[in-house]
Amino acid sequence: MSERQRPDRGDPQRPLATGLATIAGLSSLAFAQPLYDLLRRAPEFFAIRDLSLLDVLTLVVLLAIVPVFAFGLPVLLARVIRPVWTRPTAAAAAGLLTAIIALQALQDQPATAAIPAAASAGAAAAWAYLRFQGVRYFGLLLSAAAVVVPALLLIDSRVRQSAAFASRDVVVDETDTGARAPIVLVIFDEWSLTSILDRTGSIDRERLPNLAALADQATWYPNTTAAADVSELAVPAMLTGSEARRGQLPTAAEHPVNLFTLLAASHDLHVVEPITSLCPPQLNLLAESRQPARERLGLLVSDLSLVWLRLTLPSPWSDRLPEVTQTWSGFGREGPRTAVAPPTDQPVPRALFHLSRTDRAAEFRRFVQAIGMPKERPGFYFLHSMLPHVPWEYLPSGRRYETPSGGVHGLEREFWSESPWPVLHHRKRYLLQVEFLDRLIGELTARLESTGLFDRSLIVITADHGIAFRPGRSRRLLELTDLEGGQPLDLANVPLLVKAPFQQQPDVDQAPVSLAGLTPLILELAGAEEGLAPLPESASAPPTMVGKYAGEVEFAADRESWRQGRLAEQAGLLGESNDPMAIGARPELHGRTASDFTVKSSESTIELTDAWAWDHVDPDRTHVPALVEGSFDQRSLPGDPDVAVALNGVIVATVKPHIGPEGSLRVAAVVPEAGLAAGLNQVDVFLVSEADGDIELEHVQRARYPVYAIARDERGRIEALIRRSRSAQDDSPARFRVARPDPAGLFGNLDGSIESGFTLQGWAIDREDPGSVEEVVAFLAGRPFAVSAVALERPDVAARHGSEHARSGFLLRPPAGASEGQRFGQGESLYDALHREGVVAYAVSRRGRATRLRFSYQPTERGRRGSETMPVTDGRRLSVQPPGDGFDGSLDVVTRRNDATVLEGWAADLERGERPRQIVIYRDGEFLASLGINRDRPDVREHYDDQRLLRTGFRGEVPDAPEPATFGERHRVFAIMLRGAAVELPLRAPNAPPGEDPR
Repeated sequence: MSERQRPDRGDPQRPLATGLATIAGLSSLAFAQPLYDLLRRAPEFFAIRDLSLLDVLTLVVLLAIVPVFAFGLPVLLARVIRPVWTRPTAAAAAGLLTAIIALQALQDQPATAAIPAAASAGAAAAWAYLRFQGVRYFGLLLSAAAVVVPALLLIDSRVRQSAAFASRDVVVDETDTGARAPIVLVIFDEWSLTSILDRTGSIDRERLPNLAALADQATWYPNTTAAADVSELAVPAMLTGSEARRGQLPTAAEHPVNLFTLLAASHDLHVVEPITSLCPPQLNLLAESRQPARERLGLLVSDLSLVWLRLTLPSPWSDRLPEVTQTWSGFGREGPRTAVAPPTDQPVPRALFHLSRTDRAAEFRRFVQAIGMPKERPGFYFLHSMLPHVPWEYLPSGRRYETPSGGVHGLEREFWSESPWPVLHHRKRYLLQVEFLDRLIGELTARLESTGLFDRSLIVITADHGIAFRPGRSRRLLELTDLEGGQPLDLANVPLLVKAPFQQQPDVDQAPVSLAGLTPLILELAGAEEGLAPLPESASAPPTMVGKYAGEVEFAADRESWRQGRLAEQAGLLGESNDPMAIGARPELHGRTASDFTVKSSESTIELTDAWAWDHVDPDRTHVPALVEGSFDQRSLPGDPDVAVALNGVIVATVKPHIGPEGSLRVAAVVPEAGLAAGLNQVDVFLVSEADGDIELEHVQRARYPVYAIARDERGRIEALIRRSRSAQDDSPARFRVARPDPAGLFGNLDGSIESGFTLQGWAIDREDPGSVEEVVAFLAGRPFAVSAVALERPDVAARHGSEHARSGFLLRPPAGASEGQRFGQGESLYDALHREGVVAYAVSRRGRATRLRFSYQPTERGRRGSETMPVTDGRRLSVQPPGDGFDGSLDVVTRRNDATVLEGWAADLERGERPRQIVIYRDGEFLASLGINRDRPDVREHYDDQRLLRTGFRGEVPDAPEPATFGERHRVFAIMLRGAAVELPLRAPNAPPGEDPR
């Protein structure tokens, strides 16, 4: 009998045991091993994340159990339901896990090649497992990985040392150094020297006035050298007075003698350390309490899940995930001391949480606000700010723009592309963010002056390392192969300004300075007695920068050639305006109107990302749409033309196209905030060409998607809809007079939501002119929400109103790219706004008229936990609740008058002083009627002493005249509030005043 035909002998449970053992081994290789491999090479991860050994063990248990349970459960169910299915189910699980491992091995390949290859590997593994006993024995051997993989992590001494986080138990030397001056030390991240200089080599007073003003009372060290090219090495060196050393954890346990511990006896410490953990928490007055275990683990699992996806998915797909390699890179192999290229493996994002979830400007301002009035003990205020580090998202004003979803195009694993344009584009974004730093520095100095600390304080402004913008070179990792090109000097040269206590005059110290000597300098200027601080002796050797992967470099004192070359280059980019916005592929076109040139229509089309973002710009929001991104419908353009972006008819940026994910041709351009107007902004894209020496523009077409606005009369009533184009190249706006719905003419209805409540459907017709309704426009909270053509089949409408209205249906979807969590208005999600506000929709006719579409209330729905919701066909989902939470009201009277049943009562939002939208009556769980609410209730006004509550009363008849005595058995009355609630009104007891319990 052949091997593949030989049945398993012995225990009938063997297929189950073999299958589960194989799944355990393969899942460990597929899920745990890639993560553990990176964590072993970056043990500081655990210390920085404040993770204990128990947290690490919990992570190991989760990664050991959850994947095995997910893939093994079907095998267990198969064994219970039909034992013969056990082995095929185990084979399928083994094949899927093998496919995941293969996908990780093929990650650098295009998705079109990696996915089929991984699927083939998985299918082959499943077939072999099912057919060959030897393969199943091999699966049993692989089960050892379930033990070996986590064991390698847990026995790693560096991991255990990091997870022990001994800085909580550091014994602090109580020796008083004698320093008495208040100290403010701010270390910025990735801040290069050249970014602050003008063409003469001085601090640029025009772009950075606050930094220049500080320099007028400080000493500037223009030849300062960073200690290392990564924060976890540079910052400890700066705060200990020692040269940077690879392999050391950035914790107080490894650096017990540092600036914080040396000043603990004399100063109150106010410390913000997002990357390092050098200040013992018990000394830090700004230390936050440790997160609960559930939050720590939840965040850990969330971040490592993202890392695992980036390690598994092919590059074109992983590029669409939130960026991790740009938040903090360099988590790779320990490099040799000889010059080698940086590793190409993807790093673990140790600062992922801080950079992706923290408003860095708000963090800086919180630090500034922590600076208080002088006290008996001086303060030491320390901040390591993650600015101007990527993501580049701040404009000089401090407003933010959405960063590209695909990360930093033109940057692959920390290396810039050989093409110069992506480098220039991102350098522009970087310089804009640097100008925002100047605003923050101004806020810091203003706070110090207002508290009376500025004159007496020692103020130090510097950076941990710089950044390089050189095509083909690394953005931030030291390259010893480019000493002549100057990339190491780009990283090493950083700003350093030191204002000594009571210093009034500026000074420039041209001597070479290493930031490894920053701590001795601070102690000396703060008044410390010589010899009391146990610091290493300062070396007289030339300043040295240590690379995490590429050895170290000693820099000569003469850097003038490098400096002049970089300054001349930067001056040329900033132009006469000395403005980063001048950087472009055709800067001479910036500021000119498109109408200045011959404009032709291009055959190309482009789809802009979040094209709706410019439809209703709110200048008061903290986010503005200052980044224009889009994809062409072609993968190449004839002649490789430049691209001009116009805002409201004025060319504000010129760029070159770049290749995006999966080979798409894309553009990305930063537009000036000053060019954005409140409300609608028209964005146009042009291809730039030359004919007979003259510049010509080809207008790139965009999908037709008109933009509507509401026009009101002098009394604030809606009188018309104004339709405009998103392109400034199109005709003048069209005006549609808004009229009441006319059952004999233009009218329609919203029928409710589909697709998880995010898309609305309905119909609209014009009986006077069938087929003349061209589109429906919906507004949400007064802002455009969606536009839809009226062309879908509606047999029900045709049956009621005639076959000529058969194609009267529409679907209202939010703009492409909008998501349920998209911010809308002031912080509210689009999903929440839709459920609270509902849309206001209008049918637009070619006859120059528009009318509002009707909506209706739907039967109430019960949730799993007893909650009740009232759906409305305009998208609202109202929470049914009794009076309370700021709402009140009652049904005061239910009586028979003549042949009618009449209701009287009141309702109000007490917090806002608002009356409801309307009163609705339900019978047997379904909508029956609605009443207006505008009657005077002086008793309510007087009871609550609020004039706004006067017209909160209602009165109306109930259809079919139900008996008042039994009204409550079948009927319910609700007040529909503007805050998204349907408040059920109780029947008030006779003579009870407003606001009292009606019972």
